[in-house]
Amino acid sequence: MLKIATKFLPEPLAFQHAYDAGFRNAEIFLNAAVLECVDDVIAMSRGFDLDFALHFPNKPELNESHLRNCCRLADELNVSAVVIHEPMFRRYVEALAAIDSNIPLAIENQRVPAANVAAWVQDRGSVTLDIEHLWMFSLPDAPIEQLFALVRDVFESASECIKHIHMPGHLPGQGEHRPMYTSREFCMGVFDILADYDFAGLVVSEVDMQFQNEFDLRMDVLLFECWLDLRQKSVSASVHARIS
Repeated sequence: MLKIATKFLPEPLAFQHAYDAGFRNAEIFLNAAVLECVDDVIAMSRGFDLDFALHFPNKPELNESHLRNCCRLADELNVSAVVIHEPMFRRYVEALAAIDSNIPLAIENQRVPAANVAAWVQDRGSVTLDIEHLWMFSLPDAPIEQLFALVRDVFESASECIKHIHMPGHLPGQGEHRPMYTSREFCMGVFDILADYDFAGLVVSEVDMQFQNEFDLRMDVLLFECWLDLRQKSVSASVHARIS
């Protein structure tokens, strides 16, 4: 079954909002300040029945202590992925690997041309596939059917390389990082593709701070639960039809 997650800075209220809304998975956003208080982050994380991924800092302001604390946090929380942007990967991959060769880095796509996405994923080997970025930058303003075709093509070519998914509720012209439920057709269509390929990583509703409240978070969970119910009914109907 797919696993949806939300993303937040590690603060007590953010954990509580996510859990109360029904999320059981979360991606923790990191920066230098967070990596200077990892004991607090670990304690907060262990107060909730959640599984975790991490998002590596986006700014090159890190020293060896920050990198060691990132590796420690990944290990202590047994994270499924550490999302990292490509410039930060190039800058820090050797230092991180020297500290922990098993840290599960997953490079996030940014402005990759549509024709190159599958090859880019294969070349990187361990990827966070940001579906919003595909529609915004790889296929700007394209019909949704083209977006679905591209996602299927990437999974057909390189599903083993895709470890983690970012998928806020994108609509062309509506801005970034909106809740999933604000783009129902987009999200439910991608859910179907991910399920078809038995995707086992986290699917993250990567929303801006203004949407990190119980109402918007709960609406995303309800969208997922609605899709899951429809998917199960569809599978059951298909099985029944084959038997009959």
